[in-house]
Amino acid sequence: MEELFKDWIGAIAVLVYLLYPLLKRWLDRRKKTEPRSAPREPAEASAPQRKPRAPSRPEPPFRTPPSPPARPATAPHAPEGDIIATTQARAMRLREQATALLRRAEGDPRLIRLVRALRDDLLDRLAAIDRSLAGKPTVSTVMQEATVIQGLQQLLRYLDRMAEQRLRGSASILGDADAMADACYAPLLELASAHGLGLRTSTPVVVSGDWALSIVPRFASTRVAPLRIPRGFGRSLWLWPAIAHEIAHDLYYSVDGLEADLHDRLGLPQRLSAPSSEREIDPGWLRQLFGAWLAEVFADTMGTLMLGPAYVETMRRAFRDPDSAHRTSAIFAGDGWIDEHPPARLRLYMASRVLHHLGRHQEGDSLWARWEAEHGEVGLYYLPLAGRWVGLSDESLHALADSIVDTLLGQSWPELADFQLMNIPGFAYLHAEHAETQRLRAQLARGETVHADVRWIMAAAVLAAAEQPALHDPILAAARLSIIGIGTEERRAQEPKAVRPPTGAIGDTLVASLRQPGAIREAIILGEAIRPYHAPRWR
Repeated sequence: MEELFKDWIGAIAVLVYLLYPLLKRWLDRRKKTEPRSAPREPAEASAPQRKPRAPSRPEPPFRTPPSPPARPATAPHAPEGDIIATTQARAMRLREQATALLRRAEGDPRLIRLVRALRDDLLDRLAAIDRSLAGKPTVSTVMQEATVIQGLQQLLRYLDRMAEQRLRGSASILGDADAMADACYAPLLELASAHGLGLRTSTPVVVSGDWALSIVPRFASTRVAPLRIPRGFGRSLWLWPAIAHEIAHDLYYSVDGLEADLHDRLGLPQRLSAPSSEREIDPGWLRQLFGAWLAEVFADTMGTLMLGPAYVETMRRAFRDPDSAHRTSAIFAGDGWIDEHPPARLRLYMASRVLHHLGRHQEGDSLWARWEAEHGEVGLYYLPLAGRWVGLSDESLHALADSIVDTLLGQSWPELADFQLMNIPGFAYLHAEHAETQRLRAQLARGETVHADVRWIMAAAVLAAAEQPALHDPILAAARLSIIGIGTEERRAQEPKAVRPPTGAIGDTLVASLRQPGAIREAIILGEAIRPYHAPRWR
């Protein structure tokens, strides 16, 4: 009996535990639905009560808003239609602006270099976007095209800024710089045309002033290669070889796959984080430094190949800092990553190594020895580590630098039709180019204008001014007068007429011509070409 009683008690407790919450919820809901009782009349009081304020106007009755009319099933969704219309309007405005600039560029020789970029890179892409939006694009397609339009707007702003520079009165200096850029890039463009390389650039365009470093990668998919020149470019010979450096940067980013493939072939990363402890610094980590520096190493190597000792001479003048010699050997880092620029001292060392590959051994040794003499033979490179500087042996870094330079110059480049860099036709500063530079060097030092490839004119001018610094300005003036670029006509109109030297005897002329067999061969070919045709006589 007692056991049965305990079972009943337990069952009742469980039932109460389950039913009580339900009962409470039902009572609460009932209280909310029941009308409230009238308020209780207050008791009489001695003080008079305030009369209730009558409402100023009766409250309007609550009305249920009418339901919106049903949309037809075939109507497009409103937000999607708005996005398409907005994107089409942006494309139309951009097309009008680009067309206006194209018309100006086609009618002005100073802007002729911008024509292909405006026509092929801007208007043709906008036409493709119009065709994409004219169909039944998805939302993701519309958003993708809107992103492309945003990039094209930025491209047009850059091109418009380039046009303003060329119309503002600096056409003469930019025209001369364009001529040198054409001469430096010509062998590479001819190689790309002959072998069908994936080089997107077709027109180098020099820009002056403060342009961000990112401008070159941003233009990598266009026909235009923007080449940044520093301020004061027209007044200093030491700044002209920077054009070769900028051309190398454009080639690095504009050839399909070159940047990634080069890193893979060398086994180098594209970025390198700064070390947090000395245990991370080993020979393998030191070699990875050149992965972070590879773009600059490539540009300096190509610049030296294009201009020879003149390029390294300008590097020495631009980077030297005898008052802070240790700074020229510092490896900088920012935001936890190694900076993309190698130390100035290491850059000059690697450029002098390239000179040895070109056969300019005396110039390579001399330039490196002058650098070390000016900077007290520092003997170390310095790496920031946990708030202090750690010295790295220059022998270890120089050995790695030698292997990188030797590989860059000794390997065949699949991206460049399997040519080695020094074997690209007409590209490298070899013995014939050095002889031509030496000939021009003497003439420019005398203030004479010359007729030759613009590369060798400016290389000779740099070497002549380095040998005779007091003649820098006359040498620069003679070199610029020798360049046939946009704006040359205005300068030559002010140039005094040159007096033709008296002609020598016929014998002297014949002896001089025998020293130029190429000219004799060309004269024979020309004579055969212009001789009237006669039927052959058979004996």
